[in-house]
This record gives sequence, C-alpha cells and structure tokens, in this order.
Amino acid sequence: MPWFEPLILALPPPNKIGKDAKTALQEWLQARARPLPMYNLIAESGEEHARHFEVACRIESLNLQTEGEGTSRRSAEQQAAAAMLALLEQG
Repeated sequence: MPWFEPLILALPPPNKIGKDAKTALQEWLQARARPLPMYNLIAESGEEHARHFEVACRIESLNLQTEGEGTSRRSAEQQAAAAMLALLEQG
C-alpha cells in the first residue's frame, strides 16, 4: 500500500466537499434577494514573510458586521464570511 493511500481514503467524496464560506454567504444572500457583503481591510501587520490581516465583512442591509483574521487577506475574508454565516444561521 502506498504511503499516501490512507490520506486519499480519508478525503470526503467529491460531491460532499463543502463550498468556501464566501461562496456560501453569497449564495445565502442571493437566495434571499439581499445585496452582497462588503469586505474591508481593517489592519495589516507583520513583516513581509509573516503578514497578518484583519478584515471586516459587512452586510449594510442587515446592519451586521463580523471580523476575521488570517495570514492572507483571502483567509481573513473567509474567516469573516464564516463568522457572518454563523451569525445569520443563529437568527
């Protein structure tokens, strides 16, 4: 058995892989005829090889805002979108 076979077997089936948080949030909003969220960079710090980003996700029409952090702007946006989805699914 090749060394990577257990890793491949541990992967979920291709039709079960979830969407990323930004896509899921966009689809959630579009299904309810709401405007898309806005992502704003709050802070960027660290040295060039070790950046840290803080991003806000805002839905004006619902007067909601969440924040996310990450080592890239994209990952911070994903974190903020995931937090927004969690907030929306609570209420």
